[in-house]
Amino acid sequence: MVEEALKYEGLVRKIASKYNFRSDYDDLFQAGMMGLIKALKKYDKTRETNFEDYAKFYIKGEILKTLNSDFQVKVSSDTYRLSKEINETRNNLMQNLGRDPTPLELSFVLGESEEKIISVMNAVTNAYSLDDSYLDDDYNLYNKIALIEKGYDVGVLDLKEAINSLEENERELITSRYYEDMTQKETAESLGITQVQVSRKESKILEKLKTKVA
Repeated sequence: MVEEALKYEGLVRKIASKYNFRSDYDDLFQAGMMGLIKALKKYDKTRETNFEDYAKFYIKGEILKTLNSDFQVKVSSDTYRLSKEINETRNNLMQNLGRDPTPLELSFVLGESEEKIISVMNAVTNAYSLDDSYLDDDYNLYNKIALIEKGYDVGVLDLKEAINSLEENERELITSRYYEDMTQKETAESLGITQVQVSRKESKILEKLKTKVA
């Protein structure tokens, strides 16, 4: 296993180097190697066509876990907790007010001083100020997983594996519905089946995925 992992050491170093402006390179490299080992253990050549593409997902996943851990260390637990409450409250108020709430409005709802709200918002912004221009296009895969809020969720990897294990026609349906955001009617037209069939198949596939992930 170790000898096999060393063959892809360059891949891990390449990925880790893209994130080292946020954390210690050696820590990121070690995390990436852990991801590589996991990929080697889980890789099934009968299902996956390219190991490097498969491994990148695990390597980046472990690196993002490290980045998220570093972020929480730099920001105190109380500040981090309050920042999450601020974000949740802000989202709720935006829906009700139809605009971005002011720090004063946030302080009123949360029962904290306006100065503290502003201080926490600034602390979090300064501790985590990644610019997408520093990252490669593949990072967009993780934009749907708020790094500050949720960190790296290993469930994403499990779900990816579960989807890859589906039959080709099942993957096509799930891809149309949840990756390409097509309606059931559009999916039916694309696959050449009825909307009722799409609905039935989709329900069965989702149940299958839930079982596999569980």
